[in-house]
Amino acid sequence: MALRPRPLVSSIDRLQRLAVFDAAARNGSFSAAGRELGLAQPAVTRQIQGLEQSLGVELFIRHTNRSALSGPGHALAAAVDNAFTLLEHAISDITDADDIFVLAMPPGFAQQLVVPRLDSLQRALGDRDLRLWLYDRESELNDSHFDAAVRVSNATWTGYDTTPLFAEQVMPVATPALAAELNLDEHSSAKEVLAAPLLHMDATDRPWMSWTDWLQSFDLSLTPGRRRVEFNNYPTVLQQALAGRGIALGWSKLVEDLIADDLLCIVGPVATSHRDYQLTWPTRRTGDALSSLRDWLDELVNE
Repeated sequence: MALRPRPLVSSIDRLQRLAVFDAAARNGSFSAAGRELGLAQPAVTRQIQGLEQSLGVELFIRHTNRSALSGPGHALAAAVDNAFTLLEHAISDITDADDIFVLAMPPGFAQQLVVPRLDSLQRALGDRDLRLWLYDRESELNDSHFDAAVRVSNATWTGYDTTPLFAEQVMPVATPALAAELNLDEHSSAKEVLAAPLLHMDATDRPWMSWTDWLQSFDLSLTPGRRRVEFNNYPTVLQQALAGRGIALGWSKLVEDLIADDLLCIVGPVATSHRDYQLTWPTRRTGDALSSLRDWLDELVNE
């Protein structure tokens, strides 16, 4: 049984006319649309007239030396723009054709793990530019276009595939000098850590562990009424810790190099959450760049 043509194809016999209409609507003139598409202005006019005849509506109101979108023209322009944008993203996702690979990640992950190894990541991605998009809050990823993102979560997103990188394991860290001053080491109790000066990060709309979460793992809570200073990102918290101004929470993979270089040391027990660091990407996204990124991250977290 033969299927009927789509209504769009039936009503518009030449779909190229939609591309000409889109260019005219965006540029605000038939002449500018012609320059964008490499068409003469009369050819643009004929395409628009043909589209209007097919639809039976006037899309532009003609004035002397200029044209403006009509009411139906505005409605169609918005719909065509949305449809073309979705198509462009879909084509990019399935063909891996973009010259720029957008990788989103939290600032702490970027600073401690990725930026020091940026040259090897760029080599892994091959002949394309890399754009690192550092996001502070989970909500920034909503309705945003990226090729892949590093998240801390135990959930999946509809329309995205996910692979875990490593579990969220968190321990208190401090400079060796401050640890000695406070008489703390890796065998210290969570209660002893609670009595020390703590460095906080604003936890609003951030999925990773806070001091409140860490203390709850040991049936403790922050002291009511105790004054504290909050910083807005993890790199700043680490800077304060390295300056010896307090104890910070350290994520196992993120502070390994700092501990190995004796810049920080563990000063209490480890807490493990139900979340993972994970790599997520749009479903049906394929291509060498994504495969290379996954291999590179797998090697990174297991080295």
